[in-house]
Amino acid sequence: MDQPLYEKIADQVESQIQEGVFLPGTKIPSVRKSSKQMSVSVATVLQAYSLLEDRGVVKARPQKGYFVQDNLPQPQALPQFEPSHAQESVPELIRSLLHASQRPDIIQFGAAIPHTQFLPIRQLQKSVGRLMRLEPEICAAYEFTPGSLNLRRQIAIRMLDAGCNIQPDDITITLGCQNAMILALRTITEPGDTIIIETPTYHGLLQAIDELKLKAIEIPCDPSSGIDLDAMSQVLAQWRVTACVITPSNQNPTGATLKQEAKTKLLNLCQQYSTTIIEDDVYGELSYCETREKAIKAEDPQADVIYCSSFSKSIAPGFRIGWIIGGKYQQRIEQHAYVESLAIPTLTQKAIANFLENGAYDRHLRKTRHTYEENLRRCQQAITQFFPSGTYTSDPQGGFLLWITLPPEVNALTLHKAALEHGIGTIPGLAFSLTHSFSHHLRINYAISWDSRIEGALKLVGNMAKKLTL
Repeated sequence: MDQPLYEKIADQVESQIQEGVFLPGTKIPSVRKSSKQMSVSVATVLQAYSLLEDRGVVKARPQKGYFVQDNLPQPQALPQFEPSHAQESVPELIRSLLHASQRPDIIQFGAAIPHTQFLPIRQLQKSVGRLMRLEPEICAAYEFTPGSLNLRRQIAIRMLDAGCNIQPDDITITLGCQNAMILALRTITEPGDTIIIETPTYHGLLQAIDELKLKAIEIPCDPSSGIDLDAMSQVLAQWRVTACVITPSNQNPTGATLKQEAKTKLLNLCQQYSTTIIEDDVYGELSYCETREKAIKAEDPQADVIYCSSFSKSIAPGFRIGWIIGGKYQQRIEQHAYVESLAIPTLTQKAIANFLENGAYDRHLRKTRHTYEENLRRCQQAITQFFPSGTYTSDPQGGFLLWITLPPEVNALTLHKAALEHGIGTIPGLAFSLTHSFSHHLRINYAISWDSRIEGALKLVGNMAKKLTL
């Protein structure tokens, strides 16, 4: 006899809970949302959720929805939090995926780079042209570390929105945010040191860990609430951890944003165990809210926090202009920056500084955030419509990256390869962990020019995913 549909749905949700997709105490998708995602009736979902209640897996809270039980057994919780190196295949896999994602002949859902329509190309062109006319020698000029004073001044002004009152001399200009994070890690760690990272996390960080010969403990990052602070507390009590690398706002790839009280708890935990926080805030200014989220560094100006960011996600990826605020490590960071890159091109720094000065950046951000939010809803709607039953998406409050959880039987790497053959680029989930986790997850970029071709590409990927469930 065929298994009833509501039992299949209950089994899928229970499997996702066991795999850590939904953590104890967190809310599972509402009955109405699950009904739309799975293309089944509300009554069927209610039956499934009722069965999960009978199994003791979830609990209904009046007027709030269904939540995973807090007291679910977590077998072998301690052994999973152990320092690890990148598996040999992971860095090579990431490199091959990045090369594929840059091919000009494919639809670019893969790389976390906005389409040019979302970048102020024309304004930058005017700025560069004006600089070249007035100061033609600028194209050959070096701006030695710590970088352009005017740009650092403009960054200091923008950091006020993040709750940070800093001076231009507190800032060092870097070759993007990746360079800033590597400088931070190189300054405060030695080969063999253990650091905490989120999982899943940005694949560039995984490559840096491999390059610097560090060990990392991966702490689960929930797409709704961010890093699991209880697990982090457990790790800090058990291991000597040099640094914690965290993306508090619009995390890559999940889109998670930490609430203010969670930032405070995280900061207190790290202070308690003398662990340096490396804050990656590269997506901080892309929040869909009226005001951007405050940085962790804003909690305590004297705290052991190194702040990293860049303009690569909002102004000009190719300019590779980032910055780092190192606090007590600033002098050592500057020395490392000087040795590694000597200087940053003057032209690009001045062009961005000019763009920031005239107020165009805020107008650009308002328009871009609105479009990203619209594209997010379009993507979620298309995935609900075209992908197999049991597919879930994150619900980011900023940025332009969407984390997709596929049914357990769908191998995301297999799906990625099939999609690539049809000219569609994605990034499978195993690129975001040092281990072979997230085998049925995908990350897609929705900072793209939305049209019928894009919707058709998502439909095609969805249909390929459905075939993999058969």
